[in-house]
Amino acid sequence: MANASLQSFLLQHHHSFLSNTVHDGSPTAALRLTTNASTSISFKLFTSSSSSVTTASTAAPTPVASTAATTSPPTPSLELLGQQLAEGDYRQADETTRALLIYLAGEPARRRGYVFFSEVQFISVEDLRAIDKLWMEHSNGKFGYSVQRRIWEKSMRDYTRLFIKLGWMKKLDSEVEQFNYRAFPDEFIWELNDDTPEGHLPLTNALRGTRLMENIFTHPAFDCPEEEAAEEENNDTGSNAGQNKDDSKVRVRPKIMTDFKPDYSF
Repeated sequence: MANASLQSFLLQHHHSFLSNTVHDGSPTAALRLTTNASTSISFKLFTSSSSSVTTASTAAPTPVASTAATTSPPTPSLELLGQQLAEGDYRQADETTRALLIYLAGEPARRRGYVFFSEVQFISVEDLRAIDKLWMEHSNGKFGYSVQRRIWEKSMRDYTRLFIKLGWMKKLDSEVEQFNYRAFPDEFIWELNDDTPEGHLPLTNALRGTRLMENIFTHPAFDCPEEEAAEEENNDTGSNAGQNKDDSKVRVRPKIMTDFKPDYSF
């Protein structure tokens, strides 16, 4: 294609060149083009008094293929999660944990890019326990779903109380005690130190509600025989235990706990 274009251009200007040479008394000149298989073009200028005056050659540009390499995130795995946690890279470990849950929840979740609360049941007990165990081992027992579940139970399964204790909500500098949700990711704590709230990681996106988190906490992976036995014992202790249970159901939350909408963007 390049040869044909250049040849057409030179032929178009050939007649103009000849007309310029004959008017000033110079010998008649001719321009001859030759091409070869190596995509080069050669042309020679001939006159009546000389076999060749000028010889030039030009090579057609060689297309250059793009060498930009495309990079993709590493495939989520327990090995990768363990490596990131061992290095103290809690930010990437949180992303890998989220990707693992999506992968383990099944093909529909992988195509969609997030997990429905109803799909948590498809994650095996072994896999969810393995994820939690890695978080526990690499945080001295401070992070993990089982830690969050214990705090959730102590918070009477109240998510606003839970989020305050996990440090997912921050106290505002105001005369009245108020809390607001932290902005993801900058306002969350991605390091382990004495000031990091217990259960702060991993995060669970509650933008579509808290059912996903609830189904993780109530997954069979976190069944605790001791807690179940204690609950059965409480159900059989008589009227006093029953009265205490009824009181806990009707306990009124403080007003500061009722002014927030479940708009958790993390």
